[in-house]
Amino acid sequence: MKDDVVAKRYARALYDLGKEEGLQDKFLGDMEALISIMGASDEFRSIMESPLYDITLKKRILGKVMSEAKLTKYMENFFNILLEKDRFVYVESIMDAYRQILDEASGRVRAVVTSAMDLDKDQIERISNALRKVVKKEVDLDVSIDPSLIGGLIAEVEGMVYDGSVKTQISRLKQSLKGEI
Repeated sequence: MKDDVVAKRYARALYDLGKEEGLQDKFLGDMEALISIMGASDEFRSIMESPLYDITLKKRILGKVMSEAKLTKYMENFFNILLEKDRFVYVESIMDAYRQILDEASGRVRAVVTSAMDLDKDQIERISNALRKVVKKEVDLDVSIDPSLIGGLIAEVEGMVYDGSVKTQISRLKQSLKGEI
């Protein structure tokens, strides 16, 4: 709960600055770049998130990483503030909240689609169009594969889950048979 509140507060401040400067998308790209680096280096992540390391050491390491990643000066300042306030552990939550604010501002929503097998571009486009009609907004799809669904797919958008998987249909059939016996 706390990290959600913290993330939204920092994301909103960053979005407002990005909007003033016309750098909203650049800020998102900078956050994605740093989080990608953190994902690739557990050592870097643990140093940045641990209270055991000296702040000057953290800033020096972060400074080198940010200069190599060619982040904007605004984002360098932002990440340094997170270090100073001991909020670096929230950086991924902040990025998620920032992305959500950016999507809302542009009239877009993010949908998570889980399919039993790989989907081709045509199928993804049809799913996107169908969801667009339901939510009446542009839809960005994050597609994943889960063979345990047997067939069909599950789509989650704006807190609603649309489950058309064979696994769920079998489960419902099983429950109705148990109820009738």
